[in-house]
Amino acid sequence: MTNSISIKGTREGLTITMGAGDLTALMGDLAQHLQSQGAFFRGGRVALELGDRMMESDELAQIDDLLQQHDMILRTVVTTHPTTQRASQKLGLRLVAPEHEAALAPAAESGASPSARATPVAEGRTVLRPQPSPGPHPLDGSKGVLVRHVVRSGQVVRHTGHVVIIGDVNTGAEVIAGADILVWGRLQGTAHAGAMGNDSAVVCALELNPMLLRIADVVARPEDNARKGSYPEVAYVRDRMIVVAPWDGTPRGV
Repeated sequence: MTNSISIKGTREGLTITMGAGDLTALMGDLAQHLQSQGAFFRGGRVALELGDRMMESDELAQIDDLLQQHDMILRTVVTTHPTTQRASQKLGLRLVAPEHEAALAPAAESGASPSARATPVAEGRTVLRPQPSPGPHPLDGSKGVLVRHVVRSGQVVRHTGHVVIIGDVNTGAEVIAGADILVWGRLQGTAHAGAMGNDSAVVCALELNPMLLRIADVVARPEDNARKGSYPEVAYVRDRMIVVAPWDGTPRGV
C-alpha cells in the first residue's frame, strides 16, 4: 500500500485516508489491500478522509462499490472541498469537517481499552466488536479486547490489537486480531493473528487444536500439523512456517 492510502481502526469503525495522486491508481492500491486483508475489515463502518481533494458523486460511488464488495459500509466523508461535500450529500453520506475529526480518533489514542459486544453481520454470523470501557493497557502499549465467554460456532471476534478470550473457541468460530491471540481455554475454531501483516504475532491456548491457524500471511491447516495437544501451547512464525511449541513463558518468534 502506498503512502497515499492509509487504514486505521477507530472507535466508530475504520478511517480510510486517501491522499494526493491519480484516483485510478489509488483505487487499485486500495482494492489490492482490501483483497489481502478483507476478512479483517469485513462488516466495518468506514469514514473516508479526503481533505481538500475534489470528488464527484460518481467517483465517491466507485469507492462505495469497492467497499461493498468487501462487506464494508461507507458512512462518513471528511472533506473541506465544496464539490466533494455536495457529492457526499447527494449520496446520503454523513459529512464531517476536519476540525471535528476527534469523533473519529483511533481507538489506540483513547484512554480506555475496549471490551466487546455482539452485532449481527452478513451470512448469519455474529461479530463481537470492541466498545470503549475502562481497563489496563497491555504491557507493550497496544490495545486489546477481553472476551469473557465461550465463542460459539458462527461467531467472529475481530479487533485491531490483541485478543484475549477467557473461555473456549468452538469449531466454526473465528478470532481475527491485528496482534496476538490468547485463549484461556480450548481453541478449536479458526485463529488469525497479525492480520495486518505482523508476522511476529503469536497464538496461545491452553489446548491448541484449531481448524485453521494463520499468522500474518502464513497458514497452517490440520493436515499440515495433525495433533491433539492437551497442554498449553504457543504458535509463532519461524522461517516462513508456523511452529507450535509448549507455552512455558519462553520468548518466541523471529
